[in-house]
Amino acid sequence: MPASQWVALIVERNKVQHTVASADEALEMLIANWPLTSGRAFFSALEACAGTMAGAVTQGEAQSAFLAAALDARVVFRLA
Repeated sequence: MPASQWVALIVERNKVQHTVASADEALEMLIANWPLTSGRAFFSALEACAGTMAGAVTQGEAQSAFLAAALDARVVFRLA
C-alpha cells in the first residue's frame, strides 16, 4: 500500500455506513458526525488529519490517529 493511500474504512454512525478513504473524509466526519468530541485521541486525530493538508503528516499517520479516535469513541468500523 503506498503511503499516500488509506485502507478504506466503513464507519457506522447513527445506523448509516460511511466510507472513509482519506484524511479529508476522516476530518469531515470528526467535525460533523463524531460521538466523542473531547479527549487526547479525538484531538490527535483532528490534528493529524488536518496536518496532511500542509504535508506535515502522512496519510498513514492520519489513518492511525483516526482509528485510535474510533476505538476511543467506540465507533464501529471495518476495513472495506
